[in-house]
Amino acid sequence: MADGNAPFDLVAVVDWSAAASPGPTRPTKDRVWLAWGTAGHRPDPIYCRTRNDCLDHLERLVRQARGRALIAWDFPFGYPVASGLGGGRVIADRLAALIDDGPKDRNNRFEVADRLNRALGSDHGPFWARPASRRVATVPEKKPDFSRFRFPEGRTVEGHARAAGFASIQSVWKLYTTGSVGSQALMGLAAIHRLNARLEPDFPALWWPFETRWSQSLDGLVHVECWPSLFDLSASPYGIRDQAQVAVTRDRIMQWQADGSLRQRLAAPACLSASDLAAVSSAEGWILGLPAP
Repeated sequence: MADGNAPFDLVAVVDWSAAASPGPTRPTKDRVWLAWGTAGHRPDPIYCRTRNDCLDHLERLVRQARGRALIAWDFPFGYPVASGLGGGRVIADRLAALIDDGPKDRNNRFEVADRLNRALGSDHGPFWARPASRRVATVPEKKPDFSRFRFPEGRTVEGHARAAGFASIQSVWKLYTTGSVGSQALMGLAAIHRLNARLEPDFPALWWPFETRWSQSLDGLVHVECWPSLFDLSASPYGIRDQAQVAVTRDRIMQWQADGSLRQRLAAPACLSASDLAAVSSAEGWILGLPAP
């Protein structure tokens, strides 16, 4: 695994869920989906009723690959740099100590959001959106006024996504309702920590771009942030949107690997100023595939 220019033996893409109960037996939307591929095999995506089911699949796939692996997750890897929450391993380790994620997906994500709000010195956000029946002191149902905080609502990458025409990209702080990704990040970052703990030291993990120095160190198991909404799903044969998204994103990443452009897409974006690059590299993270070189 010493050649950073070698191809990834395994590419996997995960559509995550923060649901508090197992999914139904019949595959459905808004649950965990996993697509994976190797040089000669791209099976249909796997529907996972629980988050732990997905981690079991991923552990087995990485161990079977026995080489370089890339796993792309569809939630943010960090928070606005001025918030001080950080990104990658830093925030994942912190969340792993706070998140309770039961074998049947029962979890305490809203209570963890409350603790983080308090740690940020706020009694009203920045984490927001919850069911009306779920009373959590510092987590409002409606979006708070972000001018109250010392940091902006969005990360650098969300600004670039909107400028590129992707207006639907969501806030890292939004925990609930349509399109929300905040809960997935809380649960997902802690889950990556657990997966790494299962695999290390046999398969050491790196968080892109924080620990890989963008494209400079891509050995072992590399976790990257993705956003499947970047890609056209119209030609997908799959009827469930989440199923189509993981398959199309996997195929696109594997296409980039085959045509030799993946390493370039993992490099630091030339569009970033020096200050933005420092923020993204140290705390906020980036979305693979944005912008196209």
